[in-house]
This record gives sequence, structure tokens and C-alpha cells, in this order.
Amino acid sequence: MSENNFKNATEAWNAFAAGNAKGYAVDIAAELNLTEGELVAAGIGINVVRLDADWGDFIPRLEELGQVKILTRNPSVVHEKIGTFGKVSINGEMGLVLNHDVDLRLFLGHWGHAFAVETNNPRAGRRRSFQIFDHDGRAVHKIFLTEQSDEAAYDKLISDFKADNQSSGIEVLPPLPKAVTLPDDDVDVENLRAHWRRMTDVHQYHGMLKDFNVGRQQGMRLAGPEFAERLSRDALKTLLEKASESGISIMVFVGNSGAIQIHTGPIKTIREMGEWINIMDPTFTLHLRMDQIFEAWIVRKPIREGVVTTIELYDADLNNFAIFCGERKRKDPENPDWQKLAESLPRLETSMAAVAE
Repeated sequence: MSENNFKNATEAWNAFAAGNAKGYAVDIAAELNLTEGELVAAGIGINVVRLDADWGDFIPRLEELGQVKILTRNPSVVHEKIGTFGKVSINGEMGLVLNHDVDLRLFLGHWGHAFAVETNNPRAGRRRSFQIFDHDGRAVHKIFLTEQSDEAAYDKLISDFKADNQSSGIEVLPPLPKAVTLPDDDVDVENLRAHWRRMTDVHQYHGMLKDFNVGRQQGMRLAGPEFAERLSRDALKTLLEKASESGISIMVFVGNSGAIQIHTGPIKTIREMGEWINIMDPTFTLHLRMDQIFEAWIVRKPIREGVVTTIELYDADLNNFAIFCGERKRKDPENPDWQKLAESLPRLETSMAAVAE
């Protein structure tokens, strides 16, 4: 980063931390042609502390904080949960947190930079958090203190994991290249369908796509309507409203390169605000940009007990950015009420035909 860019980043960060800048840190960073991680790192030595942590030591100790708000996002959706850490397991570059409200799948090879961050502005008040970014400076996961959090435990974690290097700024790497997949014409589609039918566990799905060297959206498109169908653009709104009305317990998955965060339970309060649709419940909030739903799909994945039905959203680059399904315990069949709801959603062809008429 040039000296002038660093100066701009420092000024922008100080204005944001004090509440004198409009917008979120990620948007302010983009205006400066920086990543959010670079913007936050400009505050090191002021109100940001660089951490140097072995994740196998650090993540289990987050339980000491008590109640926290966790946040995982990608460019299209923000997923927030309130709960406590616990039931943590770390195996190499994979991490799991299975403490109900804090339900995470962590891909620790992508955790590049970690900070303790404190901001104080008139609107939001004092906010203290741990923030993790990947190697190219994009936000991976954030943990915010609440009024019920143990601030002494937060301070102790900073003391125990504070890096020796507290110089401001970070070096970021270029984004990773996209995975190379086979052209459609080179895919053995009948064999793909045959293997899809033979799945006995939903967790085999990703491996199957990898075995055939196809992308997620590509696999659904090639497999055809037996396994996947395009939904209309307003299917998500219908899904959330019907789930709210019925009280069905659902699961909501949102992820990025380094983390997948999951909500399990009913949803209640649905609010539209411009291009955003929001779930605004006491311990779960979701903010999703409807204008970034380029494709929506219903997907059927065979399991030993029947089928798992998911609703999946894709952006204009065909990146999957959110998945919805019904709550299901291992070795139980899918909730028929969820399956009925999902299958009732309008298909793209039906929606287009209605417009034509």
C-alpha cells in the first residue's frame, strides 16, 4: 500500500470508528479500492490489536466470553446469531462449533488475519469484537461482545494472543483463482445422474460434484428436473413468509471462503427494506439482497431415509451464497411439512408463462 493510500485508509478508519462516516466498513474500504481487512489494519496501534493465534488454542477459548453475537457474510447476505461458543473440535484445517445457536463450519486454511477491534460512536456505542479476514483481506467471521459478555475474558484473550508485531497495515494476497471445471459437453451426464441417485447421505453431494469435476450450479443444470429445478425470483420471499406463518423449523446456511454459519429453528419476523429482505428475530437476523438473486433452485439429494430438499441461491457469477432446508436430525427422514413447502414454490417456467399470458 502506498503512503498516500495508507494515510487515506487511516483517516477513513478513524472516521468510521468514531461514527463520523456513513456506511459499513466493507463499503468504505471499497470506495478506497481497499479490502475491509486493509482498512481495519490501518487502525492497529489506535483501536485495533493484531492477534497471532493457533486456531486450535484460540477458538475453544471463545466459550469464555459467554454470550456473543457472531456474524458471517458474503457480498449478498449477512447472517447473525446470538449464543455462546462450546462443543468445539479442530482437526487440522477444519473446525466445527456445534453449540446449537453457535453452529459453524470453519475452513481454517483461509484464516489469514485476526484482530481485536474496538469502535465507539454515538449511534452504536462502544463495540468490541474479534474479526477474522482471509489472506486477501475479505471478512471471514466476526465475534461481537454483547451486554452479557465477559469483558474481562475478552481482555485476557487479547493479552494471551496479542502478536509481537503491532505495526499498522497488512499485506494481502491476490484472490484465489476459480476452480476449473469440465465444459458441459465433456461431462458424462448419465453417469452423473446415476451417481446422484445412488447417494445415501447429503454430505456425499460435494464429493460427487468434485468427482465429476463440475460446479455446483453446473451439476444441477445438467442433472435435470428429477434432481433440480429453477425457481422464480420471488420464491425466496414466498419461502420465508410461509415458513414464518407455519412455524416450521428450518436451517439457513450462509458461508464464504473461511466459514459457514448455520441457523436452526423457526423464523418469525420478516421485513422488506428496499432491495433487502430481512429476518429480524431476537437471536437470529438475516439481511439478504434480493437483487443479487440471479438464480434460485430447488435441489433434491437422496439419502438413506429418503431425500433432502434444499433451496439454493446463486449470484450473477453463479456463486452459491445461501442455502435453506428443513431441520432434520441425523438418520431421520425429512420433515414432510418442509418438503411440501419447498415443492410448492413457483418454478421459473410457471412464472414466465404467467407473464406471457
